[in-house]
Order: sequence, then structure tokens, then C-alpha cells
Amino acid sequence: MGGNSIGVFQVVLIFAVISGCTCVELEIMPYSAVQAKPVGKKVLLTCRAQDDKGLISNLQWLDPQNRTIRNDNELTRNRLSVEKMTPDALALIFTSLQESEAGTYTCSAVYAGTQTISKSVRIDTIYAISWIDAPQEQFPILGTRYKVKCKVQANPSPIVDWLRNGQQIMPGTSEHYVIDTDGLVIQNVTEEDDGTYICRAIVLDTGELSERNIKVEVHTAPTFDERMPTTVEVVEGESASVTCVAKGKPNPQYSWIRSNNDLNLASSDRSTVNENTGVLTITRVSKEDNGEIKCMARNAAGTMEKSVNLVVIIKPQVMDIRNISVVEKRESKLVCRATGNPLPSVTFWKIGSNSEMVAGLQPTDDRVVVDQRVVEGAAEATLIINPLIRSDDGLYTCIARNKGGEARKNGHLTVEYSPSFANTPIRDAWSWNKKPVNLTCLAESIPNATITWRLNERDIQKDPNFKIQGNGPISSLLVTPIDNRFYGTYKCIARNVHGEVFHLISLSEAHVPTEVLQAVLDVVTATTITFSFKGPSSSGGRPLKAYQVEYKDDKKPWTEAKNKTWAINSPYILEGLMPQTTYNFRFAAVNDVGSSNWAAHQTVSMPKRSFPEEPKILNPTLAEEKYTVSPYHDRFELSWRIPPDNGEPIDRYDIKYCPVKKVNNEWVETEDTCTTLEHRSLEVTSYEIQYLEADTFYKVEIRAHNNIGFSVPGQIVIKTARDPGIYGQPVNDSSSAISPFRPLVVFFVPLLLLPHLRWH
Repeated sequence: MGGNSIGVFQVVLIFAVISGCTCVELEIMPYSAVQAKPVGKKVLLTCRAQDDKGLISNLQWLDPQNRTIRNDNELTRNRLSVEKMTPDALALIFTSLQESEAGTYTCSAVYAGTQTISKSVRIDTIYAISWIDAPQEQFPILGTRYKVKCKVQANPSPIVDWLRNGQQIMPGTSEHYVIDTDGLVIQNVTEEDDGTYICRAIVLDTGELSERNIKVEVHTAPTFDERMPTTVEVVEGESASVTCVAKGKPNPQYSWIRSNNDLNLASSDRSTVNENTGVLTITRVSKEDNGEIKCMARNAAGTMEKSVNLVVIIKPQVMDIRNISVVEKRESKLVCRATGNPLPSVTFWKIGSNSEMVAGLQPTDDRVVVDQRVVEGAAEATLIINPLIRSDDGLYTCIARNKGGEARKNGHLTVEYSPSFANTPIRDAWSWNKKPVNLTCLAESIPNATITWRLNERDIQKDPNFKIQGNGPISSLLVTPIDNRFYGTYKCIARNVHGEVFHLISLSEAHVPTEVLQAVLDVVTATTITFSFKGPSSSGGRPLKAYQVEYKDDKKPWTEAKNKTWAINSPYILEGLMPQTTYNFRFAAVNDVGSSNWAAHQTVSMPKRSFPEEPKILNPTLAEEKYTVSPYHDRFELSWRIPPDNGEPIDRYDIKYCPVKKVNNEWVETEDTCTTLEHRSLEVTSYEIQYLEADTFYKVEIRAHNNIGFSVPGQIVIKTARDPGIYGQPVNDSSSAISPFRPLVVFFVPLLLLPHLRWH
């Protein structure tokens, strides 16, 4: 079987050779005989046999010069290479097709071992559309002629047209837009030319189309804000900032230049410049900063400058204010000088006064004038006071002000005057029993006065019997009156350069008071007596300090007597006496020297024990209306003084209250409407009567009770306040709110705990 196959092949081969017919062809993919390929691109051509692939051998590629393309050729292997794709297919690969590589390339092979077959393809190089000079962002300047650049390269040559906002710009239809070979010319650029433009390139031969979006942003040169000041004031020694304000597109960058020397202030030790905001910051402003500076605003569209006059404000400084001394009733002039830029206004303020002085005549004091003027380049103010009085003495603050602030400095105006004893009130002095006494004089004067002493016009400065401490402005004379020669009139004499004055002090001998003239029995109870006195005819030269009583049981000697002392003008009440007992009393008056002789003898027999005295109600009443107004609408707090118990201790108080009405100028009780309460606390002398009706009159009585009976009642009429809830006012008193337990208090407390009492 195998032998037969070989024989058939040989027959076919012999027939093909004899006939000269080649039945097998090569094919090149892609199949076009002429292929246009872009320069710079990779290109791959594949060659293979159409049929009888097993009879094909020695498959190879030849270049346009009919040279075999081999991978071991050092000259071409970086540009051209071949590669078996399959056993029967060979690829030709262009790494980056160049224009010089255009031409006819041939694929050849040997068929059936003897016959050479081939297939050629022509490579035409083309340039794809490329953007040579077409920036995607372009910035024309307002008001100029500008070409929007779009330089395109292609082979074959492309056709270029333009679109704006989706609309084609037709050549020759607009004077504003002119289409040029390498761009779009905009005549007299306006801000309306902002937008996105499309540069479109078309190659008709290849059907290639490419578009380039170009964003056009119209730039405007910087312009300064009209509100930007041309003069800026800054304060010496402080930090300051100056802002340059300009607008432009794009936003400008800023710099600041000193005009006189072109110094960029960003390089100064005391200055910083924010290039984006235009803020110039100066630390520690100095006099040298005064002058013209320029703001430079720059952007892609241009540079503009604006001058600013920088005025350095120099804070005020008080140069001089001198203390002065002027005699009372004369004219004084207190001068203050100050400097600064601008020159400050200068005035005065007297420390302790309510307000500063104004220029010229003072509206509240026509003696005082502030005169302001400029003297030798400095501001000067003179405070003129005429005539000068003692109250003008004191510290005066000179105040200098300008835009940079203020400065203050104090000066003292001393008002000199002759001595005065206005603050030496002592005119009478007393001594007794050789008791030392200090006589003091205070002489007010400027300058300080010298003080000397005389007794009854006799110079005692060097008398060893007197001790003098201080000779001005305070002087004290220590006198020990060992006999009557030391009593009399002392003269304190003060002298200074402006005058002399004296002050008289009378030193007298004091004695004990004379006897009490009379002791009056005002109130007598079983256990107490209230006295009043008719004092002694002479107090002994010193004011009375007290009254004394000495008392004893009539049956006992005075050696067993008791005593009590009352301060002057206090209640003269003697307590703790025994009922139905006879007492002897004698009285004395007391001053600083001592007590008078006992006098004003009294013998009193105390009454027997009885019911207490009337309790004294302490609540105040209206003088005209004769009743008390409660601040509450539903209660009243009654206060009283504990009365004398007349020998038997008080065990309780009965409090009775009744609604009343005024009839014929008399308070009349409503029948069966009275309530009586019992108060057994003997230490608490007040009681709150509750559950009263609002805006109602009540008569309140209180009686004290002991084992013998009830006292005479103390009485008062009260009126409760209006109910704030009824009159539309909020009820602030929490005690007036109705509690769920209140009915129990109302009905059960009076019945069970506080039984009603009836008056006897």
C-alpha cells in the first residue's frame, strides 16, 4: 500500500514538471496588494500557502531591494524581524514603521522541492493625524488679536475646520473669527470669547477624523479696586497690615515695593507679603516706614502698579509736666508738653473727678481754663486756675491723644495756705483726781505749721510740768493737773510762712454728779417696778452714764441691800421683787468721775399676786386708720411683748380673732364668728393666725393667763390683703395653696387641739 502511494506522488510530480503548471499560491494577510500603514505604528504581515502546505519549504521575506530579511542582521533586526506564527506561516514585523521603509515586500517559498513561488505586497506609509502645536488650554488677552493654535500633521494632508459651542465656524462668514492654516484667529478678544473650541482634522483618503478640544480662557490684566485707599495710617511700635486689592484673570500675584529705593518689602526683616492675597504685614512699625510704597499686581495678561502713601502715626508722649506749689487765692499755671504725629490734643483730668477738662473755660467752674497751643513743634496745654482754693490741691493727669492712642502723666498742684484748726474739734477737756489728760491740736497747712502751747497766756513750751509731743502739724500736750493751777485755758498756736492761727481748749476739773432729785414710780406690779428719774442738778462736768438703785427688805439692814444699775435712757425696770413685801429704795447718778450720794429715798409695799399685766402688741398700726395691714391675704403674724406676771408665772396666751365692720366709727363684731386659739409656748412671742378671709377686717385680742386669771386683753385691728388669684395676679405664696389635708386642719385642729375659750 505504501509503495502505491509513492508511485502516485511521483506520477503527479512528473506531470506537473512536464506541463510547467504551478497549482499552489502564497497568500499575504492582510489580503490587499497595496496597504497604507501609519508611520510610527507596529505592522505585521503574515505569509502562508493556500494549499498543499506540506509541499512548501524555505518560506522567507524579501525587502524592497530583494534582500532576505533575517533576524541575525544587526542593521535591521531592531526595525524588521520575521517570526514563524505556525509551521506553514511566516510573519514580517515592523517594530515602528518608518517612512523610509515604504516599498514592495515579497514572500517567497520552494514548492515541491524544485519550484520557487512568491507573493508581493506594497507598503505605503501614511502619517496619522497628529497634533503638532494645539495646546488644550489657551489664554488670549482681552482686547488683543490672538490665534488659537492648532497645527496638525498628517499624510495625506488633512482638512481642518473649527467648531464653537457645537456650531461650525464657516470661513469668510465672520470678521471676528479668521481660520488660518495653523489656528483660529480671534480679532479683538472679548470676554465672550471664553469657551471650548473644537479643532477638527479630516483625511479624506483614509477616512481618518480626529478632534481636539481646546479650552479658551480670556485673560484680563489686573485692575485695582477703586475703593483701595491711597493713604494708610499705621501706628508706630504696633503691627499693621496694608491690603492690595486688584482683580484680573487669572488672579494676580502681588508684591510690594518701597518707592524711594525699589526695595521688595518681602525681603525686609519686619515685613511679610502674601503673594496671593496682597496683604503686606509690618511688625513693629517704625518712623522709617513712613513714605510711599507701591503695590505690583501681575498675571499672565500684564502688570499694574498702584502707589500708597504710608503714614506712620507716632503715639503721643508726654514730655514734661512739673509739680508746682502756689499760694491759696493766687493764680496757678500747670503746663504739660507732648509730642506725636499728628500732634496730640492735650488736656487735664483731676484724679478723683468725674470727667476730663475741656479746652477753654470749664462749664462747671469759671475759675478754670485749659489753654491749648503749639509751641516749638510740640503740643502744649496750660491749666490755669484763678483764684486758687484749697480743694484745687491734688494730682492732675495730663492726657495727650492722637490717632495712635494716648499717653498720661501725673503732676501735682500743691495749694499752700496758712494754718487752720478746722479739724481740731476739741474745745473742752476734763480731768479729776489728778488724772492726766491729753490735749491734741491738728493744724492743717502747707507748708506744715509749727505749733506752740500757752496756758492762760503763759508760755509753757519749756515748763517741765508739761510733756509736749510733736511740734506740728500734730502736737499733743500731756497735762497732769496736780493742783488748780493746771486748770484754765490752753492756747495752741500754729505758724507757717503764710500766717498764724490759734485754738483754745478749756481744761476744767470734773466732779461726781449731785444727788438724784426724784425717783418716780411709773408702774408697780406684784413683782416689778418701773421708775423714771428727775436727774441731779449738776452732772459734775461729765455726762451721766447710769442710774443706780440700792434696795432692801424693810426689815433688813442696808448692809444686806441689793443693787442694780441702768444705762442712761434704758427702761428703768426693777424685777424679781416679792409680792406683799415692803422695800426701801435709794438712788444715785453715775458719771465718769463716780457715783453721787444716795438720795431720793422711797418705801414701797408691793401689791399681792394677781393676774398678769396686759400683753403689749408690737405690730405697727397706721397712724390715721388705726389698724394694721397684713401682707398676706389668708394669714397674719401677731407679735407681743411678755408682760409682768404679777407674782404667778404665765402658763398660756389666749388669742381671739373676729371679723369686724365699722359702724358709726366703731368696730362691731359679727355674731358667732369669733375664733379663740390657745398658745402655750412661753418663749415664742409671736403666732401666725391662719385661714383668714382675704380683704377682710379682723379684731385680734391676746390675753396672758396665770393661776390667778387672765390679764386685760391687748387689742389690734388688722386687714388682710386682697387675694392675688382673684385679681388676676399669680399666687406666689405657697402657703395659700389648698392642700388635700387642709379641711382636716380647719375642722379638727380648732375642735380637738385648740378648744374654744370664752372671755370672763
